[in-house]
Amino acid sequence: MAEFNSATAVVGQADREGANTQARINQLDDKTRALLDETRKTLAKAEQLGLYNAQMATIIANQEDELSSIQAQLDTIDDTEEGVLPLMQLMVEQLAADINAGVPFLSNERKTRVAVLTDMLGRADVTVSEKFRRVLEALQIEVDYGRTIEAYREKVQGIAYDYLRIGRVAIYRQALDGSQAWIWNVNSDDWQSVGSNINHISLARRVAEQSIAPQLITLPLASPSVISDEGGQ
Repeated sequence: MAEFNSATAVVGQADREGANTQARINQLDDKTRALLDETRKTLAKAEQLGLYNAQMATIIANQEDELSSIQAQLDTIDDTEEGVLPLMQLMVEQLAADINAGVPFLSNERKTRVAVLTDMLGRADVTVSEKFRRVLEALQIEVDYGRTIEAYREKVQGIAYDYLRIGRVAIYRQALDGSQAWIWNVNSDDWQSVGSNINHISLARRVAEQSIAPQLITLPLASPSVISDEGGQ
């Protein structure tokens, strides 16, 4: 009987030790799984980080290429500026020469525009593109004068006159009381009387002012000698 009890005790002790061992094994399995999960997460993060780094490397490379392109463009702009600025200067000088040599209409306005352009070309706070835009704008205004007629009032040496501009071809001026009228003669570089065509000038001015309907009007044209009273169309 004692031997049986002793054997039973040994078996019980062995079972307890086995249970303890299994418990330790289970704990090791839990730790192993936890470590495995942590390792997998770490590897996944490392893989994501690798992809991110690769993407960033591509972006940085593209930015470096873009910076190189921008620098090349800046260098080109410097070269272009060296050529464009003298060209614009010549354009403005030619514009001033045309205004001085042509029919003297809107003289104050046009000469002021040229003076503003001349001043702008020497300013460092205005971009080359803006300078070029303003010069082209002034040239376009001059071109548009050739397509229109216009009536306006302007003072010359303190005396006010009513003016009639026919494109860029002819300019007439008239006393405010309508008693006298003249046409600019580019050949003599002076004003000449229009003779008996004063009423025609007054009528044409009213058409330009849109105070009456458009109509066919005969106007005198300047000539090297005298202006015919019958004038020309």
